[in-house]
Amino acid sequence: MKWTLDDTYYDGGTRNDNSISIIRYAEVLLNYAEARAEQGLMNNEDWQLTIGVLRGRAGITGGLNTLPVTADPYLQANYFPEISDPVLLEVRRERAIELALEGFRFYDLVRWKKGELMELPWNGFYVPALNTPMDLNEDGDMDVSFVQAPPSTPAPGVTYINVAPTISGGVNPQQLSQGTRGEITWLENLPREWDEKHYLYPIPEADLEDNPELGQNPGWE
Repeated sequence: MKWTLDDTYYDGGTRNDNSISIIRYAEVLLNYAEARAEQGLMNNEDWQLTIGVLRGRAGITGGLNTLPVTADPYLQANYFPEISDPVLLEVRRERAIELALEGFRFYDLVRWKKGELMELPWNGFYVPALNTPMDLNEDGDMDVSFVQAPPSTPAPGVTYINVAPTISGGVNPQQLSQGTRGEITWLENLPREWDEKHYLYPIPEADLEDNPELGQNPGWE
């Protein structure tokens, strides 16, 4: 839904335009919040004016006015074990949520020197049970159900996703991490390796030809 125009007038093929934000105010707030948190200077007023504003706009009613005091164990265990500051953890979480799919994540991880997170597998959301229709878009209608065998009488409007261990032709590449529940996993996930040199881009060859004295960044020689 990001960047799209609400007026259906623009839905036609010849008028399929999108609004592009030149200055993203949410990013400005997040930049300020991160800088204050990294310096250890963030206070309740800063929180209210940045994270509180963003969460309030999204309809969240709690945690808008005061700094968090407890570090999220999930964030620590899976992403930032070296961070114990609950404020910094929550700022990083908010940045990941607010700016999702906007091209910031890679540069955030590089800035935080957390490139190894690129190696994590791409798992999907958590499915609590098989054969249980779910309303993923919260419009009041059930729209998807995860199964290991198609139902004899499919419910209207529900898409059935087969996550059985095997399908015709061999192993099913799409399964649940705990068999009958869990995160969606894709067996064709290719292993990714992060190299220390990726924290810097290489100096372009054309620039080196113009000025060999520039030298090359480490690892790109």
